[in-house]
Amino acid sequence: MKLLPLKMIALRPFLAVLLVLQCFAAPANVFQNPPYAVDCLLVLEGEKLAREAKFDGARYERAQKHFELVEGVLTGTVELPPLRTEFPFNEAIPSWNGWAPPHGGWRVWMRTGNPRGWTPWFEAGSWGIATDDATTRVADFPQGKYDIDSLLLNEPMDQLQVRFELVRELANEPSPTVRLFALSYSNTLGDKPLWEQKAEFKTAASPKLEARTTTFTLPVKFRSQVVPNTQWIGRICAPASLAMAATAFGINLPTQQFAADIYDPVSDLFGVWHRMVQGGAQQGLRGYITRFRSWEQVRRAVANRQVICASIRFRHGEITNPPRIYARRGTQGHLIAIIGFGPGGTILVHDSASKDWGSTNVWTRDQLQRAWFDKGGVGIVFTGLKE
Repeated sequence: MKLLPLKMIALRPFLAVLLVLQCFAAPANVFQNPPYAVDCLLVLEGEKLAREAKFDGARYERAQKHFELVEGVLTGTVELPPLRTEFPFNEAIPSWNGWAPPHGGWRVWMRTGNPRGWTPWFEAGSWGIATDDATTRVADFPQGKYDIDSLLLNEPMDQLQVRFELVRELANEPSPTVRLFALSYSNTLGDKPLWEQKAEFKTAASPKLEARTTTFTLPVKFRSQVVPNTQWIGRICAPASLAMAATAFGINLPTQQFAADIYDPVSDLFGVWHRMVQGGAQQGLRGYITRFRSWEQVRRAVANRQVICASIRFRHGEITNPPRIYARRGTQGHLIAIIGFGPGGTILVHDSASKDWGSTNVWTRDQLQRAWFDKGGVGIVFTGLKE
């Protein structure tokens, strides 16, 4: 992937053994955790992905369970039918899994609707050679805004439609493929009856996690943001977290390779959430984005050997006795990898922000709840290798 010039980051000389970093290359996470928030995760893959889809120059390959271009075709589209969500939503985060050859890629378009009509189609993201197309990555429309990787609506929607545009430069080159689409959608409008009906978890508590007397960890290797390309240091918490998560499933690639893969030249960011998911998918991982507001939800995911990369933010002083990395500061936005649990339900985390203090940080549930759940609970989840 061709990278555009990056903005230089001023670095203090390495006069000490310890180096503490912040992550400056992620979109602003504006999500919160208001009362009666309700979340749902839609995952389309296999036959569910292909059902009633319309094809032009593309097809669904049943043996491989993915969309691909027809032989000899350079461009093609797959349009999914309109889907109705379980409830009206005002927030949503899409993600997808696929693979692109060196001279191929795709663009993802979305629109949402309700009985009053549809939003315009907007570009939700792209991968491979499609990333070179000029776009601001931000779409404003009367019903709301899509900002790089997050949909924020001022009018609740209960319908969704998705279109994939696949492209390759050479007809004899392998086709790009798409095998999964996911949408994490939420209603954060304080609808108590909806919450009582639809929310799976009514509290952040997890008695099973709180009762732990032993330590459980996933086989996640620690990575810091210190890489040979010093222009990237302090900007790559997302690819560093992705690189750590990948090691749990036997993929042990350099952090710098993941950084080059998921860097978005249009927004000049390394931390676009759906690109982080797709960066793992390009190497054979299955993943998606979802929202967490309960420790029981987290416990179940980790018990199933899933790695969660949590999007955190907090002001200095907002958390009492935080891990040593944050003794004198907070973070405006950062990604960490949850690797397990300790006695009493403490949370074990690899944090790329410090090469010396980042491995196996211990957070209390209350601390991480303030930094993560209360800031939207966005989690990039990797469940394993693709089937």
